[in-house]
Amino acid sequence: MKMRYVFLRMIALVSIIIILGSIPSYAEEVRGVTDDTIKVGVVLDMTGAASNLLIPCWESYKSYFRYVNEQGGIYGRKVKLILEDDRYTIPLSVAAYKKLVFKDKVLAILFMGGSGPHKTLYSKIEKDKVPVISGSWSYHVSRPFKRYSFQPTNDNIDEIKMMVDYIANNVKKEGLRLAYVYADNEAGKSGMEQLKESLKHYGLELLSKEVVGFGDIDAGSQILTLRKDKINYVISTTAVRGAITLLKDARKYGFTPTFMSSFHLMAEDSIRITKEGARNLMGVSTVSSWYDTDPGIAKMKEVTLRYHPESKEPKYAEEFGSNRYYTKGWLAALILAEGAKRAGKDLNHETLVAGLEKIRNFDTGGLTGPISYGPNRRKANDCGRFCKADVEKERFVAISGWLRPAH
Repeated sequence: MKMRYVFLRMIALVSIIIILGSIPSYAEEVRGVTDDTIKVGVVLDMTGAASNLLIPCWESYKSYFRYVNEQGGIYGRKVKLILEDDRYTIPLSVAAYKKLVFKDKVLAILFMGGSGPHKTLYSKIEKDKVPVISGSWSYHVSRPFKRYSFQPTNDNIDEIKMMVDYIANNVKKEGLRLAYVYADNEAGKSGMEQLKESLKHYGLELLSKEVVGFGDIDAGSQILTLRKDKINYVISTTAVRGAITLLKDARKYGFTPTFMSSFHLMAEDSIRITKEGARNLMGVSTVSSWYDTDPGIAKMKEVTLRYHPESKEPKYAEEFGSNRYYTKGWLAALILAEGAKRAGKDLNHETLVAGLEKIRNFDTGGLTGPISYGPNRRKANDCGRFCKADVEKERFVAISGWLRPAH
């Protein structure tokens, strides 16, 4: 009887060992998370048409998470960034996404290419349950609702509304001759309907529209058409080389309207390169710049310059900081880290989403307006501040606080 009891206990013990051995470890269960590491993918244009905007974004990710890791990480886990260059093309973005998710097995992705690439991947991101803190400015990121795609700022609908609010309140309707200049991509095209609606709201008219791509090096014909139409206000959503080309050719042909832009055109390069061509340049910025004095910017600068002691202002600012994508990248990294902290120690893709949804009226110290997500909300805010080019100082100067669309 005693031998039988011992034998049964041995069988039970062996069974428990087998069962426990068959259960995968936490690291095996959770994509991108181990006891000491969180893997985060990054998809950015590092060598294509938008690289001068997005290289600063990568630099900000690196600096921010280096700082986080040196503070002990997130619940003891260090963040490991894995970068993929998509050259601002949809095929390379899709390939990068697949590599990061299925080979590198990242927990989440930062940026995920531009508006077009991200839109192409919406269904895959939802199916694969990959949280993405997007770099896209298009309203499509958050409307209609998608569980795993988060916008770290406002969107193009908000900024177009605010630009039209400004025109309606500051320009006499009888004297307004308005044109829209946009890139023939998702970011440019997705704002067209809202522009029409906003103008209709105020009883205003769009007289002309022209296409200038991100990489265009000649906008002469577009400028001559706008000048012929006696346009005196231009709302522009193009960016990168095309935006600078637009301003340079406007100066070349003596075309001097007020240019109103999203934050895409509001890098100090636009002023340094085009000089007097930026004299009448203003717009809405979704984030603050390197030159602003907000507490969040001061912290960003302090940490950044700690890791680049050889670079002093304004040299470092000229290379990265003056480009508002540096701030936007810093902001996105901060949001991801904040969501992971609120997720708790049991981190996975679902708890990360839940952690992000807990962010309500979050004060970033002036990096942007207050941030709020929720179970049915994926856009951080609808805030922007107006800025104007100061040609003498070669920088943009804020001329308002954080505002919201009035219509």
